Amino acid sequence: MIGRLLADRRVRYVLAGGLAAAVYYGTFAAAWLVLPRQVPYLSLAVLTNFLTAVVMYPIQRRLVFRVDGPWLSGFLRFYLLCLGALLIVLVGLPLLVEVGHLHVLVAQAVVIVGSPLINYQVSRRWAFRRGPVETGAP
Repeated sequence: MIGRLLADRRVRYVLAGGLAAAVYYGTFAAAWLVLPRQVPYLSLAVLTNFLTAVVMYPIQRRLVFRVDGPWLSGFLRFYLLCLGALLIVLVGLPLLVEVGHLHVLVAQAVVIVGSPLINYQVSRRWAFRRGPVETGAP
């Protein structure tokens, strides 16, 4: 039963996405709680976004999409997706914190929920797409 579930790329993507959200939020929250308040929360979001991408790329590449090929160009495509998620954070976070008056960590949790809704389709169709050689298509 579990093997059949894990054979579905969408299930693997959701599991990896949950891990990515936990890594991102955990890193962001730890930095927010440990670093002095002079470090802007948007700077922490940028740094956390990059660190999460570095951690999650091998997981997405091998366990979710199961692709081979050039590592660096794949990472760059993947990081462009991460930049899209970062853009959502850079817009949503200040709106929720400055306008909505939510605590930074609560606002970050709210913003994290929205990003995966878009990322799977973009990941599947662009960042981890299989070329003609990889799929056997002419």
